[in-house]
Amino acid sequence: MSWAVYGMDVGFYSHTGRYPLRTRCEMLADLGFEATNLTLWSEAAWDELPALERTAAASGLTVASLYLTVDLAAPLDSPDTARALDLIASRPSAPVELTLTSSAEGMAPSDPAGDAAALRFIDEALARSGGDTELRLYPHFAFWMERVSDAVRLASAFDGAPVGLTFPAFHVYALEGTGFSAALEQALPLVRGVNTNGSRRLAGQYFPVTIEPLGDGDFDNFSFLGRLRDAGYDGTVGIQAYGVGGDPYAAFGRSLRVLRDIESRLDAHPEWARTAPETL
Repeated sequence: MSWAVYGMDVGFYSHTGRYPLRTRCEMLADLGFEATNLTLWSEAAWDELPALERTAAASGLTVASLYLTVDLAAPLDSPDTARALDLIASRPSAPVELTLTSSAEGMAPSDPAGDAAALRFIDEALARSGGDTELRLYPHFAFWMERVSDAVRLASAFDGAPVGLTFPAFHVYALEGTGFSAALEQALPLVRGVNTNGSRRLAGQYFPVTIEPLGDGDFDNFSFLGRLRDAGYDGTVGIQAYGVGGDPYAAFGRSLRVLRDIESRLDAHPEWARTAPETL
């Protein structure tokens, strides 16, 4: 079994500039990716939204997801929040990934005092879309909703609604470390999307782990992807490449080759990826 794989658009930004939508799609298609995504984190990215599906389709790609950040401290009618709700209400064909942060004074990551605002936003989003837009909660390091347990707690309040979560290996590894596998097990019933990368742990850095091409670092993607395979996950897999820099065509190509090699080994020897719960 092969997953449909997309190269995350954040990997096309560097300290010297960003690649436009058409170029990103053409590069990914040329490498053998099946999809792209759009991270709506700037006005330039929002400007690309109307042409996204058409441009992706011209290169033979689909759109795996749209990514939004919502400030829970902002009123629902504030400009950024209203625009996010309008997008969800438009019933886009791609799932919408939601990262939830809060600018409220004294609001720490994972503070349950933010639950009411988070539930209110999700409820409003579902109402406006008539339940026709798939929402995926996206745990994000240092944001209010930073842990898998936060996303699971919120999504579980909407049983029967199209609310699940995206499992971002980088953010989970950064927060959980040796608890990564336990966080994955907690998330699996609600996982609707996945992204991953190579990663290694660092000391004295803001982000305690790195983002690197697949195959680099100390994070075990073979075991991670094997667990997803065992669980029957058949959704898309994104290649996270934020901050990798350099030549994105080379970096994404390298990651895709490693992922396809992992798939081949899992096809032949799925038992190889089943590790015991004993860590360094």
